[in-house]
Amino acid sequence: MPLTARLTAALAVLLAAVPAWADHPGGLRSDNWSPLTAALVFGGLALLVGAIVVIVVTVFAKRNSPD
Repeated sequence: MPLTARLTAALAVLLAAVPAWADHPGGLRSDNWSPLTAALVFGGLALLVGAIVVIVVTVFAKRNSPD
């Protein structure tokens, strides 16, 4: 492997390892909640939305059975 390819790969790895900013400002920020409470609430909401989507798709994709 040429030296320039190795340096490019090393630079890409170093640039990809920058810290992520996980505290989002605005409406999704939960100042007074513990991280566990926020995770449980938002996880439960995501599960509820997923269940509703599955129910709606099942109702609309229902096929009439032949008599």
